[in-house]
Amino acid sequence: MAMLVAAFPALSPPPARAGARRAARSGNTRRDTPGFAQSSTVLRRAAPRSSRLLAARAAGAAPDGGAPGGSSRRGPFSPAAIATDDAFVDASLDIPHWHSRALIEQGRVFTETFPVRFDEVGPNKLSTMRTVASMIQECACNHAQGIWGRAQSMPADMRDANLAWVCTRLHILVDNYPEWGDQVEVKTWFEAQGRVAARRDWEMRNGAGTSVGRATSQWIAFNLEKRKLARIPQSVIDQFENQALKDYPVMGADYDADKLPDVRGMPGVTLPKSHSVRRSDLDMNQHVNNVVYTEWLLESTPPHYWDEFELKEIILEFRNECHLGDNVDAVCCRECGEEGVLECEEKEGEIKLVHMLIKRGFGMSPKEAEVVRARSVWKTK
Repeated sequence: MAMLVAAFPALSPPPARAGARRAARSGNTRRDTPGFAQSSTVLRRAAPRSSRLLAARAAGAAPDGGAPGGSSRRGPFSPAAIATDDAFVDASLDIPHWHSRALIEQGRVFTETFPVRFDEVGPNKLSTMRTVASMIQECACNHAQGIWGRAQSMPADMRDANLAWVCTRLHILVDNYPEWGDQVEVKTWFEAQGRVAARRDWEMRNGAGTSVGRATSQWIAFNLEKRKLARIPQSVIDQFENQALKDYPVMGADYDADKLPDVRGMPGVTLPKSHSVRRSDLDMNQHVNNVVYTEWLLESTPPHYWDEFELKEIILEFRNECHLGDNVDAVCCRECGEEGVLECEEKEGEIKLVHMLIKRGFGMSPKEAEVVRARSVWKTK
């Protein structure tokens, strides 16, 4: 375990600062958050004036320290406004309490807690499917760093063989979207599936223990030089014996990954929603990140579906890469029912849309290419 913490120092609490150590000796320290050791006096001085005013009003005092509605020469830090430093901190700061990262289940499961940030929610103050996709991606990457080393997304034997993991399919199911300010615990684990593929699963819950959702994905070993499927080295399969969580598929043992349809040329397909790949869309591998694909696909959804339904599920099949400057069209259509393009039935209060991202031909690549096929499932609000 010492080796693991050395490779992934975020698993251990940060060292206390010198000021915090001095505050600890004086007895004026808050210790109720892991890794938190800072003088409440320092917090008080660092708090903006707006926070001080709110704290004073909450305490029933006027901003200047006098009686409500009255006047006084006393300043905002007077005892009439705030009885003690600790009372001020408690009134003005809602300090979250969580342990951010850990390996559990004998090191076979990785857990990480994420706050839902302001820029991760929509107009209804709920997180979006993109937010959920981003959380599970980050959790998986940090799990990889925890077991294979900082800034490493694969075992050393795969790097030496010029191999990389490539995600071919992702299925996200949301039970309850978390709200702005919520803390979401994400757990992830993986299991080898033969010599060429692996499955990674996730489970998500909010601070109250309510299910946020779950997700599963399929990965293959890919030879970066030959640009084709490769076998997972036996040494890596052997490592999985101590790292993988076997026989626990989050979607159930009978989960069926059915093939998604090609919607090109089908009646009722929406007009293309065009995207041009920007630098901000690229990840460290110099191609468009999977989370961005999720966002692009959903932009093709007609507005009335967003008004009448809530997105609960999305399935993506990744088929091609996109790079800087590529132009991509997003289209979708109804899959089943009277407006659907396939002969299938929909459940009551539920609709399914099928989507595609298509890379337009240009320059050295004159032919269009499929980038992603997808299905989204929506339920009546």
